[in-house]
Amino acid sequence: MTSMLYAELPGSASLAYAEVLDNALSRHIETGEGFTFTSQKRPGTAGRYWYLQHTLPRPKKRYYLGAETPELLARIEQQKGRWAAGKVEAAVMERQVAMAIGAGCTPISYQAYKVLSAAGQSGLFRAGGVLVGSYAFLAIGNMLGVSWVRDTTMTQDIDFAASPECMLAVPGDRDPLRDTILAADDELLEVPMLDHKKPSTSFMVRGKDFRVDVITPKIGAGKSPVFVPGIKSYAESVRFLEFVLEDTQKAVMLAKAGVVVNVPNPARFALHKLVVSQRRTVSQRAKSKKDIKQAAQIIAVLLDQRPGDLWLALDAAVAFHDKFTRELEQGIKLLEEELAGPLLEHLEAAKVACGSRWIRGAMLSAVCP
Repeated sequence: MTSMLYAELPGSASLAYAEVLDNALSRHIETGEGFTFTSQKRPGTAGRYWYLQHTLPRPKKRYYLGAETPELLARIEQQKGRWAAGKVEAAVMERQVAMAIGAGCTPISYQAYKVLSAAGQSGLFRAGGVLVGSYAFLAIGNMLGVSWVRDTTMTQDIDFAASPECMLAVPGDRDPLRDTILAADDELLEVPMLDHKKPSTSFMVRGKDFRVDVITPKIGAGKSPVFVPGIKSYAESVRFLEFVLEDTQKAVMLAKAGVVVNVPNPARFALHKLVVSQRRTVSQRAKSKKDIKQAAQIIAVLLDQRPGDLWLALDAAVAFHDKFTRELEQGIKLLEEELAGPLLEHLEAAKVACGSRWIRGAMLSAVCP
């Protein structure tokens, strides 16, 4: 049965993906895309002022560099040289990405690439921001060397997760993530909240199935959305999101020269999907079914190839939160017996290992070591 949930990629595809990821992690490519140097004459003199101009879609910006001097001109030429070298490296990476896709790895759309690339250049992923949702599911497939059943990968939602601690390592003069998303594609518009007094946390392209959401862990009983200082933007707060943000891995999204992102540990991602499926409303039944299908596919691969990852994730779930564990158990019971059996067996063992925390299936307040 598990063979119907995924297909193993050929060894050449896994090798090609690994090579792309290794090279993407070891290179910091500057191509100067969207930037140009411009100058204008100084009134009443023969001198000039120089600027670095941002020419990508909104918001267009201009950065003052200073009055023209031989030293400034030398620095400008030096930067142009870096961009020229970066374009050569980018061309090499684009060939490697194309080879990985040709070998069977799953690519992303150019529209998704523009948004993810802009977020990457802003420093979101270097500082700990995480890609979750369906695009993380696609990335996990390439990471595990498999392709997924098509009907579980049809949504075009990009979900950025940023905790309050996110982006502390990035300089404070960065743009808000909201502005970065809107600048990535002229077609993207903010989605108004039901309460128009609340700031938007979602963006979409009118008439297309493409959406970008910004989310953050829900802390306490606070209202949503909340302002996340690290990204200078508002985010929708989501219960239990920290379970997947605690353990992440590097991945590369396949388009053009690739985009390095952070994605959740596959086992934790799958378990979280099962919990999310139990927390959706009746009107979100289709999304709930998709959550369960995505979880089932990842669990099938891990049971076949890396069962230890699932056992560690289940142990972490039991130690994480009582309600999370109860909803996880409900979600597991919706899986086929071939998948549910081993997970339920280990979950019960993990509860017993936690000792006094569990009595008749209910959590006590003591902390499980």
